[in-house]
Amino acid sequence: MVSAKRSADPIVKESAEERGAKYARRIGTGAGLRVKALTVADGSRWVARELDLEVMPGALHMVLGERDSGKTALLETLGGFRREERGSISIGESFEASRRARRRASRFLPHQRSPNHLTLLARLSLARPARRFGIAIHGSKARERAQALAKRVGLEGLLDVPVEALRPLERRLLEIAAALDDEPGVLLLDEPTSELGPHEARHLLRVLRATAREDSIPVVFTSTWARDAYPEADQVTILRRGEAAVTLPTSQVTESALIERWTGGTPRRSPTGPHAAGEALLKIDGIVLEGRGRETSLAGVGFDVRAGEVLAIVGAPADGLGLLHEMLLGQRAPSGGSIQFLGKEMAATDRRQRVEAGMSFVNPPHARDQSLGGFTVEENLIFGQTRRGPFAKRGWLKFDSIRGNAVRSLADFEVLDAKPRDRFGRLSMGARQRIVIAREVLRNPVLLVARSPAQGLGLEAQEYVRKTLVLQCERGSGLLWLTADPEDALRVADRLAVLAAGRLVWLPVTETLTREAIIDEMSGTAA
Repeated sequence: MVSAKRSADPIVKESAEERGAKYARRIGTGAGLRVKALTVADGSRWVARELDLEVMPGALHMVLGERDSGKTALLETLGGFRREERGSISIGESFEASRRARRRASRFLPHQRSPNHLTLLARLSLARPARRFGIAIHGSKARERAQALAKRVGLEGLLDVPVEALRPLERRLLEIAAALDDEPGVLLLDEPTSELGPHEARHLLRVLRATAREDSIPVVFTSTWARDAYPEADQVTILRRGEAAVTLPTSQVTESALIERWTGGTPRRSPTGPHAAGEALLKIDGIVLEGRGRETSLAGVGFDVRAGEVLAIVGAPADGLGLLHEMLLGQRAPSGGSIQFLGKEMAATDRRQRVEAGMSFVNPPHARDQSLGGFTVEENLIFGQTRRGPFAKRGWLKFDSIRGNAVRSLADFEVLDAKPRDRFGRLSMGARQRIVIAREVLRNPVLLVARSPAQGLGLEAQEYVRKTLVLQCERGSGLLWLTADPEDALRVADRLAVLAAGRLVWLPVTETLTREAIIDEMSGTAA
C-alpha cells in the first residue's frame, strides 16, 4: 500500500536513497557523464580538441578557465544546446546520446538569468504543477512540493518572497531546486559563483555536492576561480585558449599547484610596497542607502581615500558592495550622509559630472557600461572625451588626433593583437580591459574607482591590470579598489576594510593577514 501511494502521490517526500534508486532505474546503474574525443568550436576558434572526460554519479566536477575561454560553449555542447564538431557524449548507460537526448536528460543553468516578479512558490510550481483532476492546479499539493524542493537547498522560509527580491545566492539555490524537480540525469551550471562572495560560494558548492551525492547524478560547473575547486570538487578540467584541456583530481593537486598549472605562474603583489599617503581626496561620511529586496543596506558607512594610496574594500555584492559601487557611479543617491570630492559635495551629481571633476571608473572586464563591442578600438578610446579637445573642435571630431591616440595607446599599453580600426568586441577580454584602462589612466584622474577590474582574466592579464592601476598611485592619484575576492585585495591594498552587514570592519594590512581571516569577517564568523 505504501509503494502504491507513493507512485500515485508525487508529493510524498523521498529519502536520498530513494532518489538515487529512482535515478538509477531511469538511466542505468552505471550512469554518469562520459565524453570521448570531443571537439568543440566557438565561432572561428577551438574550445576543446579531443577531450576525454568521465564524471561519475555523485561527483562534482569543475571546469576552470578565464572568461571568454569557451567554458559556456563546452557546457552547452554537453547539454545538447550546441553541436559538437567531433566525438561522442554519453549520459547513463547509453553508448552515445544525441543532442535531443542530452537536452532531455540534463538541466543547464546559464550564467545570468533575469529575475522575475513571481514568488519562489510560483517559480517552483512552474515545471510540474500539482493538479486536481488533471485540470486545475492543486494549491495545497503545489505548496507541499515547493516546500520540499526549497528545503533541499535551505529556502523553505522564503516561499512567498518575490524572486526579484532574493539575494544572488538565493536565486542560484532557487534555480538548482527548480532543476531538481525535473529529476535531471546531469546538472550543468555556468559560473554559478561569479556574483557571490567566497563564503557564499562555499555554501552553494556544499549544496551542489550534497545534491550530487543524494541524487547520485554528475554535476558539472564552471568557474574563473581556482579556489572553488576546494574542498568540494572531485576533479578539475582546465581550459586555456589555444591549448589542450587538462583534467586533474583535486586530491592530488593543491590550490596553488592548480593555479600554476592553469596560468603558468603564481600571483604576486602588485607592484611595489606600501605607498606614502597624501591628503584626502574623497571623503565618505555616514552614508545610508537602502538595499533592494533582501540585499543588505548601507548603514552609516564612512571612509576616505587619500592621494597616493590604495584603499581596498572587500565584500559580497549583496552585502553592500554593489550598492556602494552604484552610489560612487552616481546611479543611486544616498538617503543620508555626504560624499565630498576635493572639498565639494557630490552626492547629487551624476557619473558625467564626477568624471569631469577628476574621477575615473574601471569596472569588471565583462561589464557593459564601459565599452561598446560594435564600435572600433579607436572609438572606445575616446568615450566621454568628444565634447572638447583634443579630439574635437567646434563640434567636429579630429580624426587624425583620434587615430594617433589609438596608435600610441595600443603601443604604450602593450595591446599587440589589436589595431585602431578593429571591432572592439572581437578582441580577447584581456585586450579589451587593457584598452579600457588605457583610456581611463590617460585622463590622469585624481581618483580611480576600480570594481573587480581583473575578474575572470588570466594570470598575465590580471597582473598587468593591477600593476597599471596601482602605478597610477605613484603619480599622485588615489585608488579605491572594490572587490569580492580577498586575494585580489591583498595584492594591492595599503589599507583594507571588509564590508559586512552594511558596515565596514577595518583590518591591518600585514604579512599575517590571510584570505581566511578576511572571509571570516565577510561571513560574520570571525572571533
